[in-house]
Amino acid sequence: MPTHSNIKLLITARDPATALSFQVLIPQLAANSDFDIQVLAQFPASELLNAHHSIRIFDAETSLESQINKLSEFCDTFQPDAVLTGISGPDAGVDEVALIWAERHGVPSYALQSYWGDINPLIDIFPNTVFVLDQLAVELTRKRYPAIDCIPVGSIKHNEFEGFDALASRHLLRPGLVAEGQVLLGFYGQPLEDNPGYIKTLERLAEQLHVWSRPFKVMYRPHPKESKVLRRKTFALLEQAVGARVFFDPGLELKQSLSVCDLVVSAFSTCGFDALHLNKISPRAFSSSVYLWFEPELIEWWQSYNQLKNDPLLDTGMILCADNNTELLETFEKGIDPSFQKEVRLKALEYFPESNDGCKKIIETISNLQKK
Repeated sequence: MPTHSNIKLLITARDPATALSFQVLIPQLAANSDFDIQVLAQFPASELLNAHHSIRIFDAETSLESQINKLSEFCDTFQPDAVLTGISGPDAGVDEVALIWAERHGVPSYALQSYWGDINPLIDIFPNTVFVLDQLAVELTRKRYPAIDCIPVGSIKHNEFEGFDALASRHLLRPGLVAEGQVLLGFYGQPLEDNPGYIKTLERLAEQLHVWSRPFKVMYRPHPKESKVLRRKTFALLEQAVGARVFFDPGLELKQSLSVCDLVVSAFSTCGFDALHLNKISPRAFSSSVYLWFEPELIEWWQSYNQLKNDPLLDTGMILCADNNTELLETFEKGIDPSFQKEVRLKALEYFPESNDGCKKIIETISNLQKK
């Protein structure tokens, strides 16, 4: 319970999805007289937040203990009443360090979840309260960690998409990327270099693209945490398959990047969810998301990490599941069918709750500390 007039809130972020959400939330917290906030961000979230907000960069250290010591020094000065973290993984960084500090000092901890049921189990210390997407996320998180208090707030990060005209963006940007009549397949990479199943997934994708007879190009957008080695390997595999028809994303904002694609393809990146939301808020559908869900090693890793059998979005049918590497092209053809895209958009409109009051719920929940 704060002994002063406002709540000193330490906010941390490492994951890009968290950063997109905090771009929406932080200005509202900063404008609220109940709060005195400080933001510590680590790459890659730091690059996204630094362009919009006054933040402190929390550089990664080689050992977890050194990161704990560094954060403790900062907290000795700021003396937070509460911490609000992102959820990142599978390794540990500023979010996990903040949770360790909060537990050691008896400070209430909150976290913003960007994916159904996602909690980083690495350090075996968990937030007291987690703000989650919807009721399914509540159920999945409580099943894994019954002690955590879960509050559904919708998808905060997608508030930032409101007002963005994806169709106008397509009209403006596509002529510089693809010719009229060409399909643009966006491949959204993930930092899974050490997983043999991920590399095999890339290889199978390249093999199928090599024999696709439809006119198309591939735009590769690496994840910010992908190593240079993985970026080179991914591009080389795609280039070997399709030649000059592959190119790197030219540095577009994420929503612009997604808007120009006809297919948003990944192993299981949340970019597929982001593209689904862009279609939902547009006057008409323009793309489909596809998960490459066929390599056993990769699926087993995902299931172990998330403690789920299947991705919730695949279960809804709103994201296409390429579960057989020899039928990839059939899946892609289905994804570019306008009637299928329209069907998915209508389903998304019905399925996903509006998140306009999500920030309000978060602020009200943390504000209750003053009443305790």
